[in-house]
Amino acid sequence: MKTYKSILVIPDQHYPYHHVDILRFLKAVKKKYKPDKVVNLGDEIDAHSFSMHNHSPNLPSPHDELGLAIQGLKYLYKLFPNVDIMESNHGSLAYRRAEANGLPKRVLLSYNAILEAPRGWRWHKDLVLYGSNKKPIYFCHGLSSDALKNSKNKSMSFVQGHHHSKFTIQYWANSLDLYFGVTSGCLIDYKAMAFDYGRLILDKPILGCTVIRNGHPILVPMVINNFGRWTGVLP
Repeated sequence: MKTYKSILVIPDQHYPYHHVDILRFLKAVKKKYKPDKVVNLGDEIDAHSFSMHNHSPNLPSPHDELGLAIQGLKYLYKLFPNVDIMESNHGSLAYRRAEANGLPKRVLLSYNAILEAPRGWRWHKDLVLYGSNKKPIYFCHGLSSDALKNSKNKSMSFVQGHHHSKFTIQYWANSLDLYFGVTSGCLIDYKAMAFDYGRLILDKPILGCTVIRNGHPILVPMVINNFGRWTGVLP
């Protein structure tokens, strides 16, 4: 059983509609927490123009949006060349559109080829890793918004993204052990036009990431100033 002392969990990024300070923030988190494993919870690209919903004519075409996303992701690849990443509803849109039009997945390029990702980036439907305390932790892009319920259903600690306005740790226990359920916020530019659908929603996205040290989760908020920029301060 391989165990990890420090797991950095990167939540939804939605390139090219990511927060402008995402790399500065993640570099600082990497330096402070020195992760020996990096997990990306998915929605690495937004793929607004690939969506099953209407595509705004004011946003880039599918070709241009993908190019911009790859351009941004290449800096993330350089910072984290080895990543376990979750398949997700936005990240899988190319495959979903193909399936809706009768094409099997085998005729399409791999995630790595589409996104020009390094070999060290590996996509998973879900993943179980072990903290240095040898206890299992289940990772996926997103299930129910109730992370505590998800943890109980999996009978182990649980980490997800997907729910941008939730940035929480919840604990529960039974006669055997203590468990946690984490929903990890996001790292998007929520003022981008691609997120116009959320303008009238009261609960806004929460920026930050999660670190799991010695098997226990830590929320690391990305605190922004009045101009929407990261303050440069980590808790």
